[in-house]
Amino acid sequence: MSKYDRRRVNAPPSYVPLYEGTGASSTASGSGTVATTSQQRPDKRAYAEMRPIFLQTNLVPSASGSSYVEIGDLKLACSVFGPRQVKGRQYSGKAELNVEVKFAPFSSRRRRRPGKTTESAHLSGLLHQALLPSLRLDLLPKASLDIHIMVLQTDGLEESCIAAACIAATTALASAGIEMYGLVVGTVALVPSTAVNVSADKRVLLDPSSADLGLVSGMKTATRVLMCGMPALASVTCLNVSAGSNQQAAKEGQVNVETGAGIEAELLDQALEAANASLVDIHKVVAQALAEDFQRRTALTSSAGQN
Repeated sequence: MSKYDRRRVNAPPSYVPLYEGTGASSTASGSGTVATTSQQRPDKRAYAEMRPIFLQTNLVPSASGSSYVEIGDLKLACSVFGPRQVKGRQYSGKAELNVEVKFAPFSSRRRRRPGKTTESAHLSGLLHQALLPSLRLDLLPKASLDIHIMVLQTDGLEESCIAAACIAATTALASAGIEMYGLVVGTVALVPSTAVNVSADKRVLLDPSSADLGLVSGMKTATRVLMCGMPALASVTCLNVSAGSNQQAAKEGQVNVETGAGIEAELLDQALEAANASLVDIHKVVAQALAEDFQRRTALTSSAGQN
């Protein structure tokens, strides 16, 4: 299969993207580490601070509900279609939820092949797991509900895409009028492998970006914590912990020695508490976006009635 996308005009094979030569990108993707004496990250954020979230509804007019979210350089769009009746299928008392996550060919620095990949299937399964407990599918018998996520630009880890997709999907579902128990939001936390040897305020890194992966020496082998939940109901719908390698500094040579995989219970509790606190702040952003969407629809309805 050709690596080129024949639906677009591709550049010559010898073409080098402009951002490959910029200083910011080379610093972010380089193997060198940044000094850990400062509590701020390359974008001047504290370790427990999140990036601003831009959220907009009604992006796709043909969809039942849609949304667009930007978290730093991470950009994705969500479209919800349905509920619609499924013909030729055995009767079911609950609606069928279909989730699809796709990456645009230009979403990352290396051009992706168009179409489905194994990475998309894994992320679709995590998003399905996170959204399923919040939906009242029993009110939609013999129906189908389709959620499509298109990642336009990546920034950070795969788990960051799922966290942003939860925000976009729950906003689009609420905008489409789908009955839900609560709004599902997600966030990601990183626990560096050298977190035992640093201060308490630097043990957990919330909402990591691509530039944060080179912040400390143990960031690339860090433990990744993905938490999705409904803060209004104080419940967690999806928790995925990818344990990294534990490293301890030797007393004599001060060399990082790998002792195995896993994470200490104290560090995991600290990461979960930080992630749970950030879910409350994200929930407020989603609620405000939906309130603005309701006000806009009310204004359009009143103006149409007067005419």
